Amino acid sequence: MATWIDLFALFATISVLTAIVYAILFVVKSVNQGVNATKESLKSRGLDVSASGVAVKTSRRFDREDYVDATQRGFVKALNASSIRKGDGTTAPVPLAREHSSSSVASSDGSKKKKKGALGGRK
Repeated sequence: MATWIDLFALFATISVLTAIVYAILFVVKSVNQGVNATKESLKSRGLDVSASGVAVKTSRRFDREDYVDATQRGFVKALNASSIRKGDGTTAPVPLAREHSSSSVASSDGSKKKKKGALGGRK
């Protein structure tokens, strides 16, 4: 025969398991309500989320002029984001000075030119 301690342990175990199941169901229900609320808010903005994917609803159609305008805006944004010729434009770029190595200057000044062989070696 079971004592009162055994019955109390059984009742405590069943209570804990019931509380765990209730907590899991509460969390699942809360998450589902959040997902449904998010779907409804996205649907009001024109995005329909379903198991098969997302559908975007627009209230108007784009014609060629809208497409060209959007493309030009994209190019202007890309140009403004680039680092080519950043500055106020008042200063001209510094001209590059040509530098010659001593071997190239000496070889071009000499009147005697040695002929190269077939494989590039000196004869």
